[in-house]
Amino acid sequence: MKEEFDIKIWNQNKNKLKQKYPQLTEADLIWRHETKDDLFRMIANKLNLKKKDFEEIIGSL
Repeated sequence: MKEEFDIKIWNQNKNKLKQKYPQLTEADLIWRHETKDDLFRMIANKLNLKKKDFEEIIGSL
């Protein structure tokens, strides 16, 4: 079962991510990707993480 991407929750998590990872810019975190997987993969790559590891970080926010 696929989880639906909640843009309101994402907007809250964006601020937490920017605090934790100052190298992330607002442009990195803007929802402009086709899928949540695309967005998470792009951010994970910027942080030199695996997508799975980034998903765990998001889950802990």
